[in-house]
Amino acid sequence: MTALPGRTEVAGGTAELLADADRDGSWELLLDGVPQSHVDLVDPTHLEFEYVRRMGHVLDLAAEPGRPLDVVHLGGGALTLARYVAVTRPGSRQRVVELDEALTDLVRRELPLPRNA
Repeated sequence: MTALPGRTEVAGGTAELLADADRDGSWELLLDGVPQSHVDLVDPTHLEFEYVRRMGHVLDLAAEPGRPLDVVHLGGGALTLARYVAVTRPGSRQRVVELDEALTDLVRRELPLPRNA
């Protein structure tokens, strides 16, 4: 994996974004060297981490495929699930609650959400 220039101090420790060498357009968010989130900007339906795939599966079962949902995310990380919902459930209303403002700023700056998300 290739890192973006520098590391950023955030409330949760030292954050770093690494490009995934196996998937173009994919990034991993690390806090103090520990993987926290993985996001594929090209294909937001790709959920790399097993626990995130399980949450995505629950979201898939919450209503008929494609129907919008009202979703509150407690913790944003790299906004992996928010991106997933935006693509699989267009028109969904989402709120992300992330207490670490510096982390949110980093993710928004380096891995911006599409305008329609």
